Amino acid sequence: MCGITGIISRDLNLRKSKIKSVIETLNHRGPDNSNFFLDNDIMFSHNRLSIIDLDKRSNQPMFDKEKENCIVFNGEIYNYIELKKILLPHYNFQTSSDTEVLLAAYKVWGNKMLEKLKGAFAFCIYNFRDKKAFMARDRFGQKPFYYYKDINSFVFSSEIKGIIALGYKFLPNLNSWKKYLINGSTDDSSNTFFEKVYQLRPGEMAEYKLGKFKINRWYNLSENIKKLKKTDIKNGLIQHLKESIELNSRADVPIAISLSGGLDSNLLMSLCYKKKLLKYEPKCFTVNFENFSEKKLINFSTKQFNFKSNFVNFTKNDFLNIFEPITWSLESPPGGLMNFGLSKLSHTVSKQNFKILLSGTGLDEGFGGYEVHHLQYLKNLKMNDPKKFYKHLYLFSKNWGISKKDINKKIENLINNSKTIDGYDLTKKSILNSDILNSEKISYEDFNHNSSLKNSLIDYIQTSKIPKVNRLIDRTSMAHSVETRFPFLEHDLLEYALSLDERVYFLNGNSKSILRYVAKDFLNKKISYHKKISVQTPQTEWLKSKKIKEFIEDLIYSKKFKERGIFNLSQVEKNWKNFLSNETNTSFFIWQIISTEMWFKVFTDKDLKSVNKKYLFE
Repeated sequence: MCGITGIISRDLNLRKSKIKSVIETLNHRGPDNSNFFLDNDIMFSHNRLSIIDLDKRSNQPMFDKEKENCIVFNGEIYNYIELKKILLPHYNFQTSSDTEVLLAAYKVWGNKMLEKLKGAFAFCIYNFRDKKAFMARDRFGQKPFYYYKDINSFVFSSEIKGIIALGYKFLPNLNSWKKYLINGSTDDSSNTFFEKVYQLRPGEMAEYKLGKFKINRWYNLSENIKKLKKTDIKNGLIQHLKESIELNSRADVPIAISLSGGLDSNLLMSLCYKKKLLKYEPKCFTVNFENFSEKKLINFSTKQFNFKSNFVNFTKNDFLNIFEPITWSLESPPGGLMNFGLSKLSHTVSKQNFKILLSGTGLDEGFGGYEVHHLQYLKNLKMNDPKKFYKHLYLFSKNWGISKKDINKKIENLINNSKTIDGYDLTKKSILNSDILNSEKISYEDFNHNSSLKNSLIDYIQTSKIPKVNRLIDRTSMAHSVETRFPFLEHDLLEYALSLDERVYFLNGNSKSILRYVAKDFLNKKISYHKKISVQTPQTEWLKSKKIKEFIEDLIYSKKFKERGIFNLSQVEKNWKNFLSNETNTSFFIWQIISTEMWFKVFTDKDLKSVNKKYLFE
């Protein structure tokens, strides 16, 4: 995991003086080594977090032996050992790195190499002979790739602040803000919250040559779902889980695990311990919120392995202290209080000299773990098999603790598409200023909860959910020089998951039932069949607490907030008072408002040097 930045330009002289600023700006992504390459038409810079082949020979920018190609690369190619064996007859390797394997793969296979890669990556390779840049992003957007182009230049970076550090200035993309404030969506298109700054989308590649820029999709999940072969589903699933963890644990440094009370991270932890899948015995770290804890459940889970997780206590003061620096890190709205907690967890992991953190992200999306997907399954039964529907309605009610009447109401809401991707009621448009509300039409297709279950899962993985989660976790952990890896986002595993008959996701009224069935061989039944914990943080309660309430009111009653012209001030005040008086049961709208205002304070009110980037934790 690293930070990369590059410019291909006819006016490169205008930006040469900014190279030092770029390297300093992205130093958190790679404090182990910083370097750059400067030629007549290109500048590549690289901040390295050393994980595979720690020797300086693997520093970047890296060239092939003939000096024909130069690469800057962020991420890991997990199957680099296998690929290297295939490439040995064609390439004389000088390092043990996965970076050089990428260079060799490009020389031998060209852009067809992408289909052979297993990993998380964003990179750019420049060919000096053809004066052509080739770039690509991994299948599910685990690693970021932002770019800006004009008539003379093409600029890219792992973070938008890398482009800003080069001297480019950008206005807010009000269309993206409007979209976020109406339905909560982010990261589901090539647009960002900055005008004229775009991102390669998951599974996309691009070429830039002589001012011409062309993007193509190289991976499409729906086209790659394999038909299930006649095999034992349980053993096939265990094998895929093990192989994914083994690949994602390839490193020359120790590994930690992010552990919660949920099934996914516990399954990850138990497989690592019982199957001895890691070289080093891992340490587990858990966020523990003030007055809100999963400690009992986690201690129960870890007891069977004779160890204790390291609990990282996150307080209201921590929240207030890091709101500005975390906004700077994320470059777009925080997803919620959990992102703040994970920031402190990453900080603690780094202080204990771990560079890698394994996360259980991906199984909910691959195996129908969210309530909305279970509801979609019920909706389809109701329409096509009423007798089976009533049987599953009873089981759903029992396992989720929701009345049958409320379940039918939720199904109706699903049909009417009246929820955000995260399950919240859609924001009332009345909180927006009429000028913003009536501005240009939003250029995107609304996510349709009423689509088929499999299409919904694919959308979550490749478009509407996972790319957002990946951006939040990448920026949250890399702010502290920690690489978060997602074993359960390995494409072979997800393709296998989506090839299964959807009935195996919801046996006996349980979500992710096939995973729970597999997990009982590794985990106590209390953990493997524990119902999904929908509320994972005390966000709603905290936003009403005295200190944070005062902080919010300082924001929404400030002169700057009024002058921005984004919100309908009377409606914001009305929503705020309704929230404080418990007339609404969600903090989502309030979170949207304060996250928006903090972003504008950081990225429009201040310059690069005056932003508070220091994370101060209690």
